[in-house]
Amino acid sequence: MSLTINIYYTGKNGSARKFAREMVDSGLVEQVRSEAGNKRYDYFFPMEDEETVLLIDCWENKEALDLHHKSPMMEKIAELRSKYQLHMRVDQFDDSKNFDEVIRKRTATRKFKEDKVPRELMDKILEAGRLAPTAKNLQPQKIYVASTDEALEKIDRVSPCRYGAPSVLIVCSDKGIAWRKEDYSTYEMDACIVATHMMLEATSLGVDNIWIEMFDKEALKKEFQLDDQVEPICLIPTGYKADDYAGNPLHTKRKDLVEMVSFV
Repeated sequence: MSLTINIYYTGKNGSARKFAREMVDSGLVEQVRSEAGNKRYDYFFPMEDEETVLLIDCWENKEALDLHHKSPMMEKIAELRSKYQLHMRVDQFDDSKNFDEVIRKRTATRKFKEDKVPRELMDKILEAGRLAPTAKNLQPQKIYVASTDEALEKIDRVSPCRYGAPSVLIVCSDKGIAWRKEDYSTYEMDACIVATHMMLEATSLGVDNIWIEMFDKEALKKEFQLDDQVEPICLIPTGYKADDYAGNPLHTKRKDLVEMVSFV
């Protein structure tokens, strides 16, 4: 088992980046990396948010992390954080989390914070879509990441269901690439598998999401100038749920297995 902690430091006037640079220049980063049980200690500067720095901190087990928290370095790190007057948000993930936990936790989020998903996490979500199975392995999926103000305005013009998410994955499929026979093509099925992979990966990374089919497909194709053979299948708003979001009341309502399964 290993533990991964994503720490988001946010400040003003570039203070978060100054903090990260001082952590490196002072040798504190190398000291943490040399501690027993540390697997990773890296800072990332999100291009879309100049006032936030992401620290990805990974440990072999909880015991190693606890020892780190008791080390003299923690006091020095706290002093630096106070010096730069940073706000901190912490997301902790148990890398031993199994698939059953992920599929039970994933739920539809209909109210998001403004906080953007760090590029490193978004890349992992997109990689899950790249690895998804498709008919004959033809890989017809086309994924567009809408995160600029201009792109999000376009999303809002074609759908009422962005829910304030700071990024939206536009999941499409190229009908000219997808496998087909007679009057049937797998373009939609392939894209649905890709979307599911990305939603589950997002959930495993602590990134909230929702599957959206309620949008004007022809208007979206025009807004984003998609080729004729590229068909939009769904939208996946992604981000972090708002603190006051009450959750999806239907999340736990499922039919019994006997109502949907027959052994023949």
